[in-house]
Amino acid sequence: MKINSAVVARSPRATQSLLAATKSPTATRSPTVIRSPTANRSPTNYYFRRKRRSINQDKLTYYTLLLMLLLWFYAISCITDILDERHPAQKVGGRRLRYRPQPNQQNQRINSLPKYPIDHRQSSTQLSEEVIEQCHKALWHTIDTTTFVLPNEESFVITGDIHDLWLRDSAAQIHPLLLPNVYSGKSLVQVDAKLERIVSGLILKTARYIRFDPYANAFRIHNHTNFTDFARETLGRHGYIATWNYELDSACFFMRMIYYFYVNFPFHPILKRREVRDAVEIMIDVWIAEQRHEEDVYPNGTLFDCVHCGKPYRYNPDELARDGKGTITAPSVGLTWSGFRPSDDACVYGYLIPANMFAVVVLGYMEIMAEEVWIDEPLMKKAIKLRNEIDDGLKRYGVVDHERYGKIYAYEVDGLGNALFMDDANVPSLLSIPYLGYDYDEEVFANTKQFIFSGNNPWYHTGNYDGIKYSGIGSPHTHFIPSSIWPMAIIMEGLISNNATHKLMLVEKLLAASAGKGYMHESFDANNVSEYSRDWFCWPDSLFAELIMSLTEECPKPEKHGWYKAQEWKYEEPEEVERKMEDEIYEEGDKSEGDDNEEVDDEDENDEGAQGDDEKDDDEGDDDSDDEEEKDEAAQEDDEKDDDGEGDDDNQDEDDVEVKQA
Repeated sequence: MKINSAVVARSPRATQSLLAATKSPTATRSPTVIRSPTANRSPTNYYFRRKRRSINQDKLTYYTLLLMLLLWFYAISCITDILDERHPAQKVGGRRLRYRPQPNQQNQRINSLPKYPIDHRQSSTQLSEEVIEQCHKALWHTIDTTTFVLPNEESFVITGDIHDLWLRDSAAQIHPLLLPNVYSGKSLVQVDAKLERIVSGLILKTARYIRFDPYANAFRIHNHTNFTDFARETLGRHGYIATWNYELDSACFFMRMIYYFYVNFPFHPILKRREVRDAVEIMIDVWIAEQRHEEDVYPNGTLFDCVHCGKPYRYNPDELARDGKGTITAPSVGLTWSGFRPSDDACVYGYLIPANMFAVVVLGYMEIMAEEVWIDEPLMKKAIKLRNEIDDGLKRYGVVDHERYGKIYAYEVDGLGNALFMDDANVPSLLSIPYLGYDYDEEVFANTKQFIFSGNNPWYHTGNYDGIKYSGIGSPHTHFIPSSIWPMAIIMEGLISNNATHKLMLVEKLLAASAGKGYMHESFDANNVSEYSRDWFCWPDSLFAELIMSLTEECPKPEKHGWYKAQEWKYEEPEEVERKMEDEIYEEGDKSEGDDNEEVDDEDENDEGAQGDDEKDDDEGDDDSDDEEEKDEAAQEDDEKDDDGEGDDDNQDEDDVEVKQA
């Protein structure tokens, strides 16, 4: 038997086995070739077998992880459903929030709000169907008649018969929509995406206006008004600015609005917008600069690039003393200066106490938002420092001794020892201190309240009409109406009351004083409620709704009494909205010309300073003058301007205010 030399050469062990087999006597078959275990294991085959095993292991790992991930998502979904049953997720414009605020944090935010008005909805007080109906009418009056939804996520809210946006009025008009726990345990903006869109749009629009000029208090929807040189240079009007009266409270209302919105929607994207945060910082810097108004300190920086920025604030010398600077004030007393009151009348002394109190409150709000929303420690520290300085100034200079009532809060001071003893119906007022949320001294406020409702307050009036006794606070803004009372002041008296019966009595008087209209006027004569000013003024309507909402759960109940008008929700270009506004003005003028009611004459001794309906559009939004001769001269100048072909916008500084006869 021959031996395969090739096999022997390759494998000595195989050769020995083969030789042993040939020696065996039973070996009659062909020899078996035994190969090496690695004889046919090429490197390539070995690699692919290992790779197949690795791929199989990877697939198993992948599918295992995928299954675990699906189980994880299913578990999260189950947990979310359980939480939704206990704490329903917030929605923003119909969209679920990605993160849900903790219930205890939400309660803390609500508890940080003012405790007034006191909630009497669970009391035994019974309200008539008429009162409930009037509450809904007043609540939706702003939405139905003064609100315009604009492109670019904006909203525009006019005051009523004056078709401009006041920073203060617009924020106050939508305030009832932000009140917590008024409708099924929620606010109205939380249950209606359209209302949320209105308020968020107003926040953005207001922030952009403040960025345009932080000293202006009222703005127009367009920027193509042809102002005169006097209006531009002396009155500060240009671009979007309707009036340039610097009022401390204007920005306070803006800050209150965004904080209440934050309480409702802690993660709303509008609050993260750069414009909103910048507007807050701009106004804080203005307030810091105006603490030293006497030294002509003014704010500066990259945020202050407006036309009037870069120089101290100066206004019309006919309204502010010392060539438009205002009466002298002591610098560095902690308080911040204001040129005008919330009534748009010029301050006698530059430190308006109720407005400074309001600033203390809203700076506390901004401290929270700077920490939780904007994550801005420098802004938070700036707000804290300014709040403490103003509060210290209020304690040192805001409390004065009255010869009859003891220690009371003054309305205005100058930091030099002078103080003004009075109160005005417009908010912020001394009467509204609890409503604003300021931490006041109860004894001092009790004395102040006694002073407010006494003859020592020059703007406290009483009267009797049709068997109803009226009493309340008026304003020098409507000095042309004898014994004028502002419904806003009567409403505020109810909003700070702890007595539900007293509130209801005030509500009934307010309805009687509306002269059958059902809406609140600017002011009325306590001895003749048919004589009033401004029958389309939505700010007191919103306050009136807020008062009734504190008395009953029947308002708001829109499913029973109706919602706002749906046609209000049409996006329109600003120019188109302005054209419609002008058409409405002309229609009102045509109606007033054909009205059989007697117009009030300018020279009537009982209604001096008043003007007929046909002149209303030329003079709306103007400041009132205390001098009758100045009114006549202003009217004469107005006629001369009309002869020269100048438009209505040039005549907004005349001192006439309309009085209507019902």
